[in-house]
Amino acid sequence: MHSGGGFVKVRRQLGRLEPMILDPLRSVNDNEWHRAPDGKWTIAQILSHLAVGVDLVGVTFEARAGKENMERRATPKQSLLRHLLLGVGRIPRGLKSPKVVTPGERPEPEEIQAQFRMGVERIERILDEWPEEKQVAVFVAHPIMGDLNLPEWIRFHFVHCRHHSIQIRERLRWLRTREAAVD
Repeated sequence: MHSGGGFVKVRRQLGRLEPMILDPLRSVNDNEWHRAPDGKWTIAQILSHLAVGVDLVGVTFEARAGKENMERRATPKQSLLRHLLLGVGRIPRGLKSPKVVTPGERPEPEEIQAQFRMGVERIERILDEWPEEKQVAVFVAHPIMGDLNLPEWIRFHFVHCRHHSIQIRERLRWLRTREAAVD
C-alpha cells in the first residue's frame, strides 16, 4: 500500500464508501429505519455504528496532524489480525462491537447519514492535504488490530462497510418480505 498505485486504490476504496452504504438507503421510509428481526440491529443502528467509526477516525487523525516519529503499537496477535483482516478483506462473524461505536436504540437517520458523509469528507481532506509519507507514519489505535495508519484505516473502513452493506441489504429484503406478507 506504500506505492503510488496503492494510494490510488486507497482513494478508490474511500470513494466507494458512500455509494455502498448510503445509496441503498434512499428507498428506506421513516418507519423502516428502526425495524429489524429480533436480536439484530436496525438499519439506523448499522449506519450509526459505521458513521461514528468513520467520523471518529477522521477526527483522531486530524488531532494527530502535528505528530512525528510515531511507532506502531501492536502485539504480535494484533499484527497477525491486521494482516489477515486487511489482506483477506473479511470481517469474522461474531465479533462484538467496541462500546464507543455501539449504536443507541433509535439513532436519528438524517443525523447519522450526515455524520457518515462528514466523516468520509474529513478523511478525504486529510488524504488531499497530507503527503503520502505522513499518511503511513501517523497511527490511530484500532481495538482489535492495534495501530493503523491512514491507508490501513481506509482499507478497514472499506472492508467493514462492505460487511455491513450485506446486513443492510438483508434488512431491506426482510422489510420488503414483511410488506409483501401484509399486502
